Amino acid sequence: MLKNYTPAEYRTVTEYELVFDDGHNNGFGFPCDSTGKLLEGLNPAAYENRLRCMMHPEQFVRFNEVIRHDRRVKDFAHGTCSCGNEVELIDHYLGACQCGKCGKWYNLFGQELLPPDQWGGDSLDEDY
Repeated sequence: MLKNYTPAEYRTVTEYELVFDDGHNNGFGFPCDSTGKLLEGLNPAAYENRLRCMMHPEQFVRFNEVIRHDRRVKDFAHGTCSCGNEVELIDHYLGACQCGKCGKWYNLFGQELLPPDQWGGDSLDEDY
């Protein structure tokens, strides 16, 4: 079993966008904070495009409007392998995943498994 097992969970991520468009999402959107301040590190071309938008308000139905986007993201289950490596439990192979450091196999609940070549039964690669 993985140490420090943490089950998968969903969380909501909120992002904001400064929008200049025709009301049908055709136009420009720039990542910003909730007050409309552009985020640091944008491409210089984005700043130039925003300046052009600001100089031509007549071209837009939605002009300089802050839009909020909420989306759900999944944080996969994870834990610490006995070798000390952090393992994210993602279905890589028939409901199992492998530690990238030591090669141990785990199911999606953090329980250690035998390697797939020792699972037995019919060949897993045959087409049925």
